[in-house]
This record gives sequence, structure tokens and C-alpha cells, in this order.
Amino acid sequence: MKKYSLLVLSFALILILAACGSKKETTTEEKTAGDSSENTVEITNEYKMMGEKEDGSDAKDVSEKVEVPKNSKKVAVFDYGTLTTMQELGLNDHVIGLPKGEGNRSVPEFLKEFKDDKYTNLGSLKEPNFEKLAELSPEVILISGRQASAKVMDEMKKAAPDAKIVYVGTKDTAYVDSVKANTDNIGKMFDKEDETTKLNKELDDKIAEVKKMTEASDKKGLFVLANEGELSVFGKGGRFGFIHDVLGVKEGDKNIKAEGHGQVVNYEYFNKVNPDIIFAMDRGVAVGGKSSSKQVLSNKVIKDVNAIKENKVIELNPYLWYFSGGGVKTTMQQIDEIEKAYQ
Repeated sequence: MKKYSLLVLSFALILILAACGSKKETTTEEKTAGDSSENTVEITNEYKMMGEKEDGSDAKDVSEKVEVPKNSKKVAVFDYGTLTTMQELGLNDHVIGLPKGEGNRSVPEFLKEFKDDKYTNLGSLKEPNFEKLAELSPEVILISGRQASAKVMDEMKKAAPDAKIVYVGTKDTAYVDSVKANTDNIGKMFDKEDETTKLNKELDDKIAEVKKMTEASDKKGLFVLANEGELSVFGKGGRFGFIHDVLGVKEGDKNIKAEGHGQVVNYEYFNKVNPDIIFAMDRGVAVGGKSSSKQVLSNKVIKDVNAIKENKVIELNPYLWYFSGGGVKTTMQQIDEIEKAYQ
């Protein structure tokens, strides 16, 4: 009987210990799962993926959720606007590489600290150096419209198969909203949410300030891009159109088509439209070509246009507008330049 009792007692003890071990194992698993959730953030990517056709007819809409590691120390940044946001937030040490172009030529002056060799040169904005990207083994890659093509994305995924790709580009029809959403996402990814909320508030305040000026003015503005002698204009609903859509700049021409590369115009167009303000951006300067905006806009053929007569041609920083839009700080700098026309 004693042997039987000892056997029953031993069996019961084994069951109790097994149960405790199972409970301990479950708790550990739950804790690990909790830690995983705390160390990542879910970001929604929404963008248009360009195909092989230049007219965009084979482009596809992408909508996906990505689990991104928080506070990654290995981030490749392919968007200058977002890089200025990270710079503002003190996140330089998280950046391992960016596209600098040949001889660092593409990097804007306000990002000159990233010319340092400790940041790997990843080619150009439209033509990434995939070999260098592979060498870095980034955890996160931040991209925008210039890299959002099927060809580039395929190569990028081959070069860094374990990297989480986050889209930080903007939408022409919702420029400021997408700037703010991207800023919020950077805040979530690097535990800087209080700081990014403050930055977005500063942007809202800046917009409200300039809208008061544009509403009080009857001046009509026209956004003009000069490209080695050729002139294009941009209007509401398209690229650079936020000056009308958001800031309230009255349109010099309400019939401009919302096309990515703008609507090509001639000198007669300016005389016909007769804008009171010309916001001039010289693409040639940004891409290392010839500067032409001052030359073409000083042609005698358009000397009687209101903006020319009243000296209301506002020269915009091409590195800011052509290469670095989309960041919360660069957007505020863009607004500062528009504000000059109303001071």
C-alpha cells in the first residue's frame, strides 16, 4: 500500500511540474510576441507603380501593409525631402546611404553634411546603385516616386531581400496631407511622435499664415519651369499645384492640364495669360545643365506682361522644388518662397 501511495504521489507531482513548465513556456512565448509587436510598426504603402511605358498607361496602384522595425540603425534613404525630416529629428545616425550622384553633385546644400563618406553613395535618385545597396544590407529602404517603377523595385528587392521598403512620396492631389502622413510615419518608426506632431502643427500654421495673404490679394500667379530654354507651366491639381490647391494662390490660367512634366508654352502664351506673379523654377540648374530661366523670362517679347513689368518674378530654389519636395521642413521652405510674392 505504501508503494502504491508513493507511486500516486510521484505521478501527481510530475503532473504539477509539467503544468508549471507548460505555463512558464506559454508566458515566455506571449512575452516574445509582445516584444515583437513593440519593436515594429505597421506602415501602409500606397503609390502608383510605373511600368515600362513612359505615358504611365501600364502603371499599377499598390496598396500594402509593411511591418517595419522600430529605430532601425540601417536605413537607406532615396528621398531628399524625407532626409531633411530625419535630419530635423536628429536621426542622421540611422542613415547608412543615400543617392548623391556623381561627385556628390545631386545633394542639396541644406543636406551637405550627408556628403560625408560615412554615408554610402547609392547612385542617383532615378538610377540607384544596387551593388552598393546590397553591400549595406539595409533593414529599411525609404523610396518615393522616382524609384517607384517595376524595374527599379525588382532590382531593389534582389539587392536587399530582407529590407522593408516604405514609400514616402507625395500625391499631387493631396500634397500636404501626404507630407503630414509621411511625417507621422517617420515619428512612429523612430519613437519621435511628439516631435513630428509639432512639426505638422508648424506646417499647418505656416499654411494658414500664407492663405491670409493670398486671400487678401487679387494677384494671379503662374508656376513656370524653365528647362534649357523650354518653358512649361503647372496648374491646379498637378505637380506643384499645391500653391493653388492649398495656399490659395489665384490661378493665372485655369485651363492648364495636370501633367507630370507640365504644359509646354511659348512667349505668346504669357502675353495672353498675363500673370501678375511668375514663380520661376530652373530645372537645368538642379540637374547640372544650363541655367535659362532669367534669360528666357527677360525676352523683350514678354516685357509688357504684368509680372515682368512689376518685377514679380519669384526665383524658386530648384534643389528645393525639383529634388527635395515632400518633407515637412522642405514644404515649409517652399511656402516661404511663395510668401515672398505677397510681402
